[in-house]
Amino acid sequence: MHRDFGKQLTIAPCAQPNSFDEELPRRRSSGVSSGFSGLSYLEQKFKELKLRRQSPGAISIGDAGNNRGPFGLTLLHAPSEPLIDFIFVHGLRGGSFKTWRKKDEAQYFWPQAWLPLDPDLHNVRIHTFGYNSDWTDTKDSILNVHDFGRALLGEMIISPNLRKDERTPIVLIGHSMGGLVIKKAYILAQQQDNCHNLASRMRCTFFLATPHRGSDSASLLNNILRSSGAMSARPYIEDLGRNSVSLQNINEEFRHYAERLNLWSFYETLKTSFGVTSALIVDKDSATLGYKHERVQLLNANHRGVCKFDSPSDPDFVTLRNALVTTVDDIVGELKATKNEERRAEMRSLRAYLNVTDKPDDDLANQEDIKTSGSCRWIEERGSFNSWRDLDEGAAQLYWVSAKPATGKSVLAAHVIAIFENEDIDCSYYFFKHGNKAKQVLSGLLRSIAYQMALLRPQIRRTLLSMQEDNIHFDKDDERAIWRKLFVGGIFRTQICRPQYWVIDALDECINYTKLFPLLGRIESVFPLRIFVTSRFSPDLERHFTQLGRQVLWDHISVEDTLADIRLYLEAEIQYLQIEDEVERERLKDKILVKSAGCFLWVRLVFKELENVWSEDQFTTVLEEMPMDMGPFYERTLNMMSNNVREKRLAQAILAWTVCSIRPLKIMELQHALQLDSGITVRNLEKSIEALCGQLLYVDKYGTVQMVHTTARDFLLDSSLSSEFAVRRDLGNERLAMTCLKYLSGDEMRPPRNRKLTSRTERHEFADYACIAFSEHLAGSPSAVDNIMVSLDRFLKTNATTWIEYIARKKNLYYLTRTAKNFRTYLERRAKYVSPLAKEVHTIDGWAIDLIRLVAKFGSNLLNHPSSVYFLIPPFCPSGSKLYQHYGRSPGGLTVVGLTNVEWEDCISYIAYQNTRATALACGENLFAIGHKSGHVFIYHQSTCQVSLTLRHGEPVKLLLFENINRVLASSGRKLLKLWNMAGGQIWARSLDHVGMTMIFSQDVASLTMVTKSNEAISYDTKDGLIQRRHTYHEAGDNSTGELLPAPLAAAISPDLAVVALMHRGHSVSLWSLESDDLIGTCDRDSGAGDPNISVQTALFSPNPDLSLLVVVYQDGDLVLFEPWMQEQVKYVAADALSIASSQDGRTLATGGSSGIVQIFDFESLELMYRINSYDVEVRSLAFSRDGLRLIDVRDTKSKIWEPACLVRKLADEEASLSDMTPLPATVVGTRDDELVGITAIACHPSASGILVGRDDGTVCVFDTSTGKQASMLYNHGKNVFITTVMWEENGLIVSAGAGSKVTVCRVERPSGENWTLSEKIFETRLDQPIKQLLLSPDGSRLLISATTSQTLWSLAENPGSLLGSLYWKQQGLSKWISAPGYSDEIMLFAGTEARFYKWYDLSDSVTMGPIQLEYGQKALSEEVQLTSLMSTASGEHLVADFRHCHGDQSTVRMALWNMTSLSGSASKEIIADPVYKHINEYIRCILGFNGSRLVFLDRMLWISSVDVKVYDGSCYIRHFFMPSDFLGGDVGVLASVTSERQIVFLSRMGNWLLLQVEWSLRLL
Repeated sequence: MHRDFGKQLTIAPCAQPNSFDEELPRRRSSGVSSGFSGLSYLEQKFKELKLRRQSPGAISIGDAGNNRGPFGLTLLHAPSEPLIDFIFVHGLRGGSFKTWRKKDEAQYFWPQAWLPLDPDLHNVRIHTFGYNSDWTDTKDSILNVHDFGRALLGEMIISPNLRKDERTPIVLIGHSMGGLVIKKAYILAQQQDNCHNLASRMRCTFFLATPHRGSDSASLLNNILRSSGAMSARPYIEDLGRNSVSLQNINEEFRHYAERLNLWSFYETLKTSFGVTSALIVDKDSATLGYKHERVQLLNANHRGVCKFDSPSDPDFVTLRNALVTTVDDIVGELKATKNEERRAEMRSLRAYLNVTDKPDDDLANQEDIKTSGSCRWIEERGSFNSWRDLDEGAAQLYWVSAKPATGKSVLAAHVIAIFENEDIDCSYYFFKHGNKAKQVLSGLLRSIAYQMALLRPQIRRTLLSMQEDNIHFDKDDERAIWRKLFVGGIFRTQICRPQYWVIDALDECINYTKLFPLLGRIESVFPLRIFVTSRFSPDLERHFTQLGRQVLWDHISVEDTLADIRLYLEAEIQYLQIEDEVERERLKDKILVKSAGCFLWVRLVFKELENVWSEDQFTTVLEEMPMDMGPFYERTLNMMSNNVREKRLAQAILAWTVCSIRPLKIMELQHALQLDSGITVRNLEKSIEALCGQLLYVDKYGTVQMVHTTARDFLLDSSLSSEFAVRRDLGNERLAMTCLKYLSGDEMRPPRNRKLTSRTERHEFADYACIAFSEHLAGSPSAVDNIMVSLDRFLKTNATTWIEYIARKKNLYYLTRTAKNFRTYLERRAKYVSPLAKEVHTIDGWAIDLIRLVAKFGSNLLNHPSSVYFLIPPFCPSGSKLYQHYGRSPGGLTVVGLTNVEWEDCISYIAYQNTRATALACGENLFAIGHKSGHVFIYHQSTCQVSLTLRHGEPVKLLLFENINRVLASSGRKLLKLWNMAGGQIWARSLDHVGMTMIFSQDVASLTMVTKSNEAISYDTKDGLIQRRHTYHEAGDNSTGELLPAPLAAAISPDLAVVALMHRGHSVSLWSLESDDLIGTCDRDSGAGDPNISVQTALFSPNPDLSLLVVVYQDGDLVLFEPWMQEQVKYVAADALSIASSQDGRTLATGGSSGIVQIFDFESLELMYRINSYDVEVRSLAFSRDGLRLIDVRDTKSKIWEPACLVRKLADEEASLSDMTPLPATVVGTRDDELVGITAIACHPSASGILVGRDDGTVCVFDTSTGKQASMLYNHGKNVFITTVMWEENGLIVSAGAGSKVTVCRVERPSGENWTLSEKIFETRLDQPIKQLLLSPDGSRLLISATTSQTLWSLAENPGSLLGSLYWKQQGLSKWISAPGYSDEIMLFAGTEARFYKWYDLSDSVTMGPIQLEYGQKALSEEVQLTSLMSTASGEHLVADFRHCHGDQSTVRMALWNMTSLSGSASKEIIADPVYKHINEYIRCILGFNGSRLVFLDRMLWISSVDVKVYDGSCYIRHFFMPSDFLGGDVGVLASVTSERQIVFLSRMGNWLLLQVEWSLRLL
């Protein structure tokens, strides 16, 4: 049996039924779900336990130290998610084990062997309590019932299990004196102040023959002990005397608290024998309390037998068990239902996160159905297997069983799974299926195992859910990314108290099984892990397993093993044959057994034919004609099928669909597919399959059409097969692809014509297969045919959005990205047959790009609102995209003006730095960090590019490195090395003697290794920063003089921490061992690969440890790829590179050049894939996001975030597997003019169409709102002086302010039919301090300029530019000016908690309005909150203030709204913010403005939303449409406003503007 890590003793095998019946209804094929009652199931399992030997490692009587069991509180059973605790307490001379067990065998210890098996009690955690009540002990005892009760309470207080789950109710079950011990413990808990919570958890007690009023036998026993002379009387026995003082005190105290407990009392009815006499030990009167709410029940047993039972069908056990179940239902019934629903919701979420759709228990059930009872038992007799299973010291971690094809490997795997589950061993399993695309790849295994482990262990479930909440993404097809992120970074680091077992069947049917072995060789988990693997034998598999060394134990299924199981099968099945003679049966059985040669499949197929044979001669004939090998057998089957001329076409279609489908099809799916494909309507398809293809196919009990065996599929796909039923995979894929496209182009998939008509349509069962599989069949279709391309083009132009919505409703966008990859694969294969300029090629290639961008840009919107793909998403797409061209101008949708990009932008964002330079860069999971010369480290959210955290390193930052398992960040400068957590806390800091050049975390994150300028590699302990080891490399490697090396220019460390590469001026690249500190060798570029005298700039090892590659950048920009262990040059490329970075999987390499160019290469071949001509300053540093889909660069004063479509790559296996693929040339994008001049300020005309914009080059321009293009450039503030504020009034007055505190006031006009032009410059002034705000009076005659310490009023009418008034004070963050609502000649200063009024005439104090106190009705404003906007409705009735936290996106108060009409005619000096808006504060990101009486805002999910301030009652608000996150203003937040024409203008992050034409009546459906 397995060994646990806590104080949990395992006595007997016990299986735990699973509560997640929605996810895995047959997680244990127990019979519970097939009609058995809980008791029937218990009896069935009890019989199995009696038949089976005791589990190895199970605790025997001696294991506990004595037959009675251990003292103290011992955990017997811990379900994965306990909801209630049982504690068993024995009585006089009992034991924590002995009392509850009729016989010494473990299967009779019912609290552990039976109760955990009961499906009605599977959430019960079970303990037993032991204490020394053995009166035969010759040692004197001073203990009494009070002492035992105190001991029980003390054990409960310190129990780690009871403390960890501090809310679980507790049920106590006591036998005899144990009931009194329970009562005393409960009394003490009620009386002690520190135990009130524990006392409240004690909800029920079970008294089994408890002497509440004592027993006459106790007094007699003590007298005997006294008279023996060898032993003394026992105080605890005196307590049991009839009506003893101790019992009276306990009863008196207990009755005061008993009302809070559910009480069950059971009394004995049979006398207990004492030699020649017998008596009732505890009579009914003493065994019952007599309380009103007490439940009393008799048991047909004597005093000892009330707690010991023969079997789960024992009537006394049934009575007690039913009472326990009733108690559990009464106490936790409702909680149990709630918890189960929560679990189901969590598992549904994880299914989508892990892309796990198929339930593994279906495969298990299919194998169990064909398994004969008693077969495969031979594996349990293998000592090696038992040693492996029992975690014996020195036992191997992997148990590999190999065998010939069709000899029962999968049945054996199912049997091993059953062993584990019957013995309550956590087991996750997977059955590889060749031909089932989802079940023939390693990534499917890993995702399924992760899902099952989360199902078994709540700790692992919480780990994965936490990763999902943290937006830790991974390529669902990339097994290394799955392993690294889910297992190494999560599951293997999760503390669980049970070993884990994996069963992997048919590894040989995995198409990329070789990639599993490097992963298995580096398992480091905090819990024991054992892996059972079955496969066919092959030399390649043997070689890979052998390389794992002692980790692997190899077993083989011999013919003798299989023959024994075949005999059992024959004995079970031969009774169904038409043979009456027993002797003849035995003779036939022996013939079949001999001829089978150990092939199980052959036997089953023979029996299938013999079932239809009626004569003895025919039995003999069939056996003689039946080939012994499977190949000839299948040929014979096809020959027989050829005789059925009438249904040959149907048989061919069924075989083609079953063999070529990417997963097994359900009957209804196949029926619809056949009708679409061939126009064949089959009345009873299941019978047709049986009749036409019964020897090759079968329909399982789930209604799924399956191949009889993998060998049958291989036979039909064999290119040498000459048969009309042979299947060509490429033609089969073409056939299936055309059928899927036919469905997808049909009326059932038509998109809605209007936004109000987006209700869901019921679709045929085939829809799911067609939507998911069509692109897989497309990628595998013949590359020379044209019809598929035409059909695909038609589908994409008509029904693509409906398909996208269908995929999004599955809550998994993996299939969109997968389809894009398959489109690329298809086009690359078609490149040799069709021009890349062909119309269909352009459409498909455009959609491949669109799908990738759609997931990256709108993924969360699609998942939350799938129907948004119809009318909300396409308008935001580039005008040249296929999604926009085909679906972007739908009636009733959104209109977006101002999008200047025709194609998708590779640069999705940039971050500018005002007063510092960026010096370091690193990427983590969903985060990236940029270090600055100022010593600050800014950490950004990857999705929003907003700052989430600021760290202060204290000196210019040189290096940054994320470690994502523990979520920490290392930062290094010239003198300091620091480690930070992601909450911003410094873990430790260490001084540096020399500057670091590179650093890396060890795989177990125990150390951080840095290579310094002193030619040293120093390893630091990540816990405390102490140095673990120094590696020194001083001698030059390319000479023999012993010369000391100078300070290196750069360094690199291999991902496995095996090699350090040092680069010195004038020297070769030297490679040093980190283990032995020895020189491995040097790398020099070959002659002809650049100037040999040029020094190295930098270098990088491939992050993929399976690829031993080192790329070196020389100072002339050349790239050279080396094989470091052989010191051989692999490839040379003239690349003009300055900086380099690699994706996490090691497949993609990026370089940044001195002129700003970014290039993307395939790492292994250095083939150029993509080039971005972003001419700008040099790229100092590069980093890939962890998922490899984004690239971030650092360019001195700015950073750019790139998302080129080429980063979404096919799997390496897929790129290498298509022989007819023509490589496409590298894509080159961007020009020298691609840098946009960013817009920094916008203002809308109050009534006319036009947008006034200020730019970062100092220009002020007008854009036309109908075209989105610039209409005119008005003037310039000065070169590179970015504009901070612009204003535009009705009378043509415009005001602008620049970064140099210069204010310009002009007037513009627009002659009829012409563009806006500058008519006059009114005045210009420059302040000596930063300008905070500009405000024009309602009539446009005055301008208020609010600066840091001065508020000045300027005339714009009479004597323009004259100063009319001024005020002086230091403006605070909560100060802002606004024209007084409802008072045109007044101006109001909003100052946090006070509003003061002044005259527009000269800034003198108002005589009509005095100061007003502003009350918020909620938490007070903190000093760190700033007022970002202040606005009122056109009528002045409502005033709204929008606040923002100074150091992030959170604020104390997001929005406050006041009704200003309360000031009219009122003497009140105080107005209170409307409390109804308190509810939506947590949802508001920023206020945009008013549309009439509607307050328009952007919510935290980036939806444009609104409420009507006249009628809003505090309930829900209206969502109209969402904004893509990359359109929102980067570092300065959101800059937007509502125009007079009820449009919304946004300043996008990329420095351009968008105008959104909104139909405000539309809302989220």
